[in-house]
Amino acid sequence: MNTEGSFKKELRDWIVVRNQKIAPEDFDDDTPLIQERIITSLQVLDLVLFLEELTGSAVDVEQLKPGAFRSVNVICASFGPGGQRGG
Repeated sequence: MNTEGSFKKELRDWIVVRNQKIAPEDFDDDTPLIQERIITSLQVLDLVLFLEELTGSAVDVEQLKPGAFRSVNVICASFGPGGQRGG
């Protein structure tokens, strides 16, 4: 089972690999990911699949709320250890 710290690290690593133009130190856990174009809206679909793989449970896309993927902290609060699984 992931701890919050390891969940955030894996999430940040995923973001850096997908962006390829940003280093881990170029954004923090509160940086708006889509607004700052760190991830694209199309990458959100891949992010959902990654979160399902990471957590071992399905993301109910019908229950997603606006802003569910706003930042690393919001994603962790929604989908990480102890998260609400819907944003």
